[in-house]
Order: sequence, then structure tokens, then C-alpha cells
Amino acid sequence: MRAVRLGQVLVDEKIITPDQLNNALDRQRIVKKRLGVVISEMGYANERDILKALAKRLSVEYVDTPLFSVELDVVKLISEQLARKYNIVPMNLRNGVITIATNDPLDFTCLEDLNIITGYEIKTVVSATSEIEKAINRVYSRRSADEIINDIKDEYGVTSVLGGDTSDDESMAERVDSAPVVKLVNNLIFDAFQQNASDIHIEPEENMTRVRYRIDGDLQLHNEFSADVHQLIITRIKIVSGMNIAEKRIPQDGSFQFKSEFFTFDIRVSSLPTPYGEKIVLRLLGADRNIDYNLSSLGLSEYTQEIIRKALRLPHGILLVTGPTGSGKTTTLYSMLAQLADVKKAIVTIEDPIERKFNGITQVQVNPRAGLTFANGLRSILRQDPDTIMIGEIRDGETAEIAIRAAITGHFVLSTIHTNDALSTVVRLVDMGVEPFLVASSVKCVISQRLVKKVCPNCKKEHEVELSDNLLLQTHLKSAYKGNGCTECNQTGYQGRTAVFEIILIDSKLQELIADKANMDDLKHYAQEKKMRMLREEVLDLITSGVTTVEEGIRILYSVD
Repeated sequence: MRAVRLGQVLVDEKIITPDQLNNALDRQRIVKKRLGVVISEMGYANERDILKALAKRLSVEYVDTPLFSVELDVVKLISEQLARKYNIVPMNLRNGVITIATNDPLDFTCLEDLNIITGYEIKTVVSATSEIEKAINRVYSRRSADEIINDIKDEYGVTSVLGGDTSDDESMAERVDSAPVVKLVNNLIFDAFQQNASDIHIEPEENMTRVRYRIDGDLQLHNEFSADVHQLIITRIKIVSGMNIAEKRIPQDGSFQFKSEFFTFDIRVSSLPTPYGEKIVLRLLGADRNIDYNLSSLGLSEYTQEIIRKALRLPHGILLVTGPTGSGKTTTLYSMLAQLADVKKAIVTIEDPIERKFNGITQVQVNPRAGLTFANGLRSILRQDPDTIMIGEIRDGETAEIAIRAAITGHFVLSTIHTNDALSTVVRLVDMGVEPFLVASSVKCVISQRLVKKVCPNCKKEHEVELSDNLLLQTHLKSAYKGNGCTECNQTGYQGRTAVFEIILIDSKLQELIADKANMDDLKHYAQEKKMRMLREEVLDLITSGVTTVEEGIRILYSVD
């Protein structure tokens, strides 16, 4: 491969100007980094444009997503250590030539080393650094999982795993402490973290075990193992999570902390007996690397942010967040706590479980076995001179009444509650046994929220909205956007999620209605009169602006009413 001056290539391709090149060269002499990195850091061009120009000059192919072109048979020829050292990923082997994706096709040392180690000629394609790292994480973890299964079978043998001695729990415990099983479980968790999964489902079937990850609210198949190793995997997880490995007939709960050199987070574990063995679900707490607990980074509209900030300025009262499981309520509460955090204020939380630890905030974990319930813990917290209290969830009338009395006595209380919308929350509190006049005087703001999947920006196309969809949404939309599916979104048509909110600030008139035991129809009529912005308007705005799809709108808004 001939020598090429990157700077001149970028000038020739009109990616940067000669003046920008000179500035970058001056900067490079100071920071001692590669020129492409310097140009990117100075904002003159992004990495993809730089690499595309270089690929064009060198007459090599530029590949956007190398992950989907990798053939696993070639991965075994280049070790993961070597791939990470040179930031390359092997893609295929054809006629004695290994094709690799690299972000530096001019790294001749890398090409020479790979040639000597593999004994094959090396051909390059060019890809962005982030895409190569993503491919390395996926292909090596997937291949190592398959290798680990083989190691387990080699170590124990299929009959040893399936035979009668599986009932010997001590023997099983010794097996699952061995390196292959530990590595397999760690591999599953690490790969889930890499894909920003919230849950891992390990499900036994008659002839195999299925592993699925919940990503952006949907379950996606990750891997399928033979049934031979299911009990070993389950037993390993039960041991580290403090569950009884001898008890396989009843559901159990447990938890443990997963640590690696890169990250640490807590995992909540639940088991359920089935005809083919125990199903295990692992909830990864606080492992989502895309979350920044800041109101301005949650994708909220300016209107919504302003209403929430207005509510957070209240000196006392209750702010409730409601929505179904997995709708982002805890993330919203944590973002509010981050906004409220101040060295002059004492903030105490009681949670089940604690999903993310914060500096400057006292967090208490519910422990029913030890007698520490939400209600008991809340009573103790009130004796700790708090300014702000966050309750993970109001589950019963006792907790609701204590929270409301705390608000009336001058504390600011934040919590979650399970209701379908904001207005029905006050009715739910009354149903729990709280007096209507107490609800009216303490509840200051109710926020109902949902998570909406966003259309993939790389493959979204405009399409005509069908009459049946308009009837379900009760709209007259002519067109909307949807994703056709591409490698960027794993053929789903969606990429990421955003929250939509329905926020009700309790004014004096609403207080009167609540105190007078008004029904839902009266509350909704008043909200319409005041032109309060409801969940419906938020979702329809996202559809018309192309952020989400009609299908998502129907999923959230459809009702038989």
C-alpha cells in the first residue's frame, strides 16, 4: 500500500481547507496525537468523513457497520487481545486472504503482525472506531459463549450434567464455581450491559435454553444453548444471588453486585419453576449507560421542563409520578432529586431496590424480612430531620397516609404510584383510605408518563396513514413516518426511546373538587376547560414531528372507552 498524506487527501477532497490543515498540524505538534484525531477534535470534520475520503484515495471499501458482515469462523484466527490492541475486527476469509475492518489502513505494523501470526494475507476495509469496537464486543462475546459451552461439556460430559447426580446439590455447587460456568454467566451479563439491556431472561424449553435481552422495552433473542447446561447456569446465578439451590419447587428472589474492571452495578434476580426447570430473570439496576439523570437530557419539551421545575420549587407537598412498570418513573424521580440536591438540604430516599447511588443523598433499602417496610422506614426517616423525602412506591394506604401527613407537616415528598393517568391518581389515593381533604391539601403535582420508541433516523420513510389507524387514534392524519429496518436499528425500525408526560398541577379549583369527592368525569371536564396538556397531545406531537410512529401512538393511546 502506497504512502499517503492524510492532510493532503482531506484538502484534495474538500473535507477541510488548507488553513484548517495548517492549524491542525500546529495543534498536532503540541498534543502528539494522530492527525485524523486532531482534525476531528477541532471540529473540522467527523471521523466518518475523514475515513471515507481516505478509503476513496486508497481505493478500499468503506463499511458503515462491519458487525453484520463478520463470519464467526474467521474470528478464531485472530485473538480478542490482538483485535483490541490494533482496534480491528476480522470479517471473512477468502482464498487465503483475511479481510479486516480497521480505522487506520495505513498502520503497516498491524498488517505485518497479523500476516505473521495468521499466516494469511491481510486485506483491509475501513470503518469508524465506534463501529469496530461494537463489532469486537459482540463477535468475541458470542464466540466465547459458544466456546464456554464446549468447555463445560468437555469438563463434565453431557451425561454428568444430565444424570442422577444433578440432585447432589453439593456436587452441583462445586461444578458451578468452576471457571467455564462462571465465565459463561459473566459473559451473558457483560454482553447485556454492552447492549444496554434492562433485563436478561433465561428460559428453559424441552430441548434447549433460550436467552433473551430486553432492549428499549422489547425482548430480543440473544442466544440459544442446549438444555445440557441449563441447571449449571441457574445454580451459579442462585448461589451468587443468595438463593437456596436445593429449592426448585417455589419462586425465589435474590440479588448480587456484578463487578468488572470497567463497571459495577447491582442485579436483582427472580426464579420461577416450570416443567423444564427454573426460569431466571435478571434485572440490571442502573446499568443503562444511555441515562443521564438530568431533566434537560431526558428529551423533554421546554413546556414540560418548565412545568416540572415550577413544581420542584414548591416548599412542601407531594409530587407523584405514575405510569406502568418500565415507563421510566424511577429515572424521572432520580433526575428530580439531582435537580434538588443541595448541601443546604437533607434528602432521604427509601427504595426497593436502590437502582442508582447518589452522592449527597441518604438512600435506604427496604428489607421486609428485617421488618423495614416502606411505612416503618418512612416513620423513622421523619425523625431524621429531612427536607425532601423520596418514596420508591406508595403501595398501600398506610404508606400513603404517612406520606401525606409528612407533606402537610412541611416536607417535600416525591413518590411513584401505579395508575393509568394523572387525574385517576387522586381517586386511587382516596380508594386507599386516605381522606379526600388530606389528598386535596397535600398533593401538589401529578405526572403520568410513558416511554415511546423513536423511529430510526437512518431508515425512516414517510408513508400514508391508513383509515383504520386513524379510527383507532381518533385522528385525521394523512402521513407519518416509520422505519423500514436497517443494520443501525437491527432491522427493528426503532432506535432508542423518549418519555412523554401528562402533568397536572393541583390548583385551588382542583383542590375543591378533590375535597368534595368529585368523580373522574368531573376532574376530566375541568382539565379540558383549563386546556391542560394531556398525554394524548404529547404523543400526537411526536407522531406529526416524525419522532415516533402511528403504531407506537396506538399502543399508548388506544382505549376501549
